[in-house]
Amino acid sequence: MIADILRVAMNQPLKTRIMYKANLSHRQLMGYLNRLVEMGLLAVVADPTDGRSRYRLTEKGLQFLKDYAKLDRLLSQR
Repeated sequence: MIADILRVAMNQPLKTRIMYKANLSHRQLMGYLNRLVEMGLLAVVADPTDGRSRYRLTEKGLQFLKDYAKLDRLLSQR
């Protein structure tokens, strides 16, 4: 689930887009987003055009995705 959210966040989406792409309820989404921001995997940025919050993948988040993909490849070789 975390990897799904981080992949969607590569395009700096609004919460709604993440919710639909990751197939989460609003309550679930908010729990994940808060935790991922606390962990430094996501950052919240204000959209300069309308001020709405968007979620941006951080360098730490990108590294997590790379490590996750590597682990997934290793496990799927069995």
